[in-house]
Amino acid sequence: MAKLYRSREGEATAVDVKSQLTTLGSETAPGPLLVPTGVSKLVGIIIAAIQNMAAATSYSALVRLEGPGLPGGPEVFAAVAGGNAVATGGNAAEKATKIDLDIPVTPSNEILIFGEMVGTDAGQVSLGVTLIFE
Repeated sequence: MAKLYRSREGEATAVDVKSQLTTLGSETAPGPLLVPTGVSKLVGIIIAAIQNMAAATSYSALVRLEGPGLPGGPEVFAAVAGGNAVATGGNAAEKATKIDLDIPVTPSNEILIFGEMVGTDAGQVSLGVTLIFE
């Protein structure tokens, strides 16, 4: 069976707050991310991140998946971590990371994707997330 890919992107701008990733580049309202019909599992996730360092601090970020498309409940993934010794020290980009998964899904149901900055407030973490279904 062919793999099907669905993506969303957005920013986490406050620590310990779920920020839903709802856009897709030039598509500012692509609609709900629905599990494609004909698939039975989530087989991978690709996460890319960049941090806008507005403080001299360490940071980390998570990607959280929720919604009726995940019959086993929410899933959380470490997305990025790092630090900067100088306030307003610029950006730190992370190479996209692929994580292999084997998570059951419910076709035609929605999955919500959230980014979360945790620990200390680094300023902003921008995330691009692609889900891989099979």
